[in-house]
Amino acid sequence: MTALEAIGGHRPLQTEEFARRAHASVMNPQRNAVKEILDRFDTVEAAPPLLGIFNDVPWNQVRDDEVHSWAKSGFSWIVNDAEHCQREGWYGRQQNAMEGRVGLLQCQRLHREAFSFHGDVFQLGARATMKPYGTTYEDAARFFRAVNFPKPGQATADDRGGYPVRFGDRNFAFTPAELLAAEVDTQGWIQFETAEYILDTKLRDRVLDLMQAQGRNKACGFVGPFDAILRQGEIPEIEAAVTALFGAAAQRGVHMGRVVGSGAMEDPKDIEDAMVRAIEAGARLISVHPFTSDFVFRGAMNVSEPFFRAAERCGF
Repeated sequence: MTALEAIGGHRPLQTEEFARRAHASVMNPQRNAVKEILDRFDTVEAAPPLLGIFNDVPWNQVRDDEVHSWAKSGFSWIVNDAEHCQREGWYGRQQNAMEGRVGLLQCQRLHREAFSFHGDVFQLGARATMKPYGTTYEDAARFFRAVNFPKPGQATADDRGGYPVRFGDRNFAFTPAELLAAEVDTQGWIQFETAEYILDTKLRDRVLDLMQAQGRNKACGFVGPFDAILRQGEIPEIEAAVTALFGAAAQRGVHMGRVVGSGAMEDPKDIEDAMVRAIEAGARLISVHPFTSDFVFRGAMNVSEPFFRAAERCGF
């Protein structure tokens, strides 16, 4: 399957694809569109790359036509950023529903101190939750205890609490058995953005083993080396370590991603080449470096460009 086939075969997306996605969302409000794609493939290498972006538009300002345009242009997953945007980036039921109706995976990033909140965001319609800035194995283990429902009779203080979720007809799943059967496609995403998680291969592998143990495509990873460099200065071996991380994750069937591009890498050809390197190294969750709020400026620049070229050609 190609990246274009994974989003319906056309870009921009056509009406029929939006209708298919809306129907799927109504039939199963607990749907995870990205996991649905990844589950079709036996290996990481066989899965197509999927495009994502970090969302800094405040929850009370996001508009349905913006979300629609993200999906129409080919994005598959959105990280609603409540780590750095704090409460403004913590999306509620209506905002998550906007994203779900057009087939976008709603991944909620939270602040680094959050634990039980990670399970709670699923009640608001997020289908994945992202933990930043781990430095120990216990950070990861506690995160997954908060993300996953406990086995009845085996709960710990950190385990996710139960609540009734709704089916497509808005009836509730009230019993533990119904709840466990209804909500099976949630994901825990861990960020590998510290030297401990990227450079310490023993700790890295323990965390990857834990992610693999969550079940098929239940855990994903995302690399952000900026924090590691900010804490420790320039790290010459960071790119080689990230490539090795992608390979180690792929061996375990764990999908990984990263941001490609930066303020120092704005040329589209350079970004394309860097994306090729990331995909060939094993990354499948590829994020662009601008945030969603940057689309307004970038779109305005694109639309206004012909006018200024025409004026220059006429001597003005």
